[in-house]
Formats: sequence, structure tokens, C-alpha cells
Amino acid sequence: MPQDSQKLFFILVDDNDIDLFFHEKLLRIKKIADHITPFLRAADALDYLERFQDHPEEYRETVILLDIQMPQIDGFGFLEEFEKMPEEVLSKTRIFLVSSSLDHGDLSRGHAHHLVSGILKKPLNADELIKALENTAAGG
Repeated sequence: MPQDSQKLFFILVDDNDIDLFFHEKLLRIKKIADHITPFLRAADALDYLERFQDHPEEYRETVILLDIQMPQIDGFGFLEEFEKMPEEVLSKTRIFLVSSSLDHGDLSRGHAHHLVSGILKKPLNADELIKALENTAAGG
């Protein structure tokens, strides 16, 4: 993992608390991230991110691991709201959809979305995540 990866902030959005716990532990054990903010609801993650609407200069490079299928606001609903953020925030964010589903419609829709950097299968595999991060790094 490149050294600058330690500067990355991770936001995890998943309605399954077991997946959320596992993914957070994986990121910490494999030293992929030091700064992890987990959310069980997409609405809570959007509320958290809203603070950067008026202060985008405070936003740091962030990776969002976003579950596709969630109640109330699903992954695509999150993306719809998130794309209203200032360009300064959008340009510092990599979003990876995370899914245990093999629904081809969701996968196609995810790959086609301009804010989605990639799609990862649940449960997360550290090597696949590291490779995805390296492939989408700035200038990479």
C-alpha cells in the first residue's frame, strides 16, 4: 500500500452492522486506513457530509465504501444526493459500491455512474480493495 494511503479517510455506509464491523476491522488490521467513520444509515452519512457543503476546504481525500441495497436511502439514492456537493469535495472522493448481490442491473448501473470508482464484493477482500485503491489513486 502506498504511504499516502494513511492520509485517506474512509466512510463506511452499510445497514448491516456485522458487515460494517468486519469492514472496519479489516481496514484497521491491514493498515489500509487510520481514519474510519462508519454509518448504518445513508441519511446519517449524508448529514455528516453536509457540513462540508459550506466548508469544502476542510474536506480531505476520502474513500466511501457504500452498500448498494439499504432500506430508506439505498446506494443510488446516496449518490444522487452526494453529487450535489461542491466540486472540491467530489474531486477528493472515491466511491466504491459494495454488494453481496449479483444483480446485473445494479452492477451495470453502478459501473455507469460517474461518481463510482468501482464495485467490490462483500465480504471485502483486503487485496482486492488495495488493488482498487491503487488503480484509482490520483494520477494512477
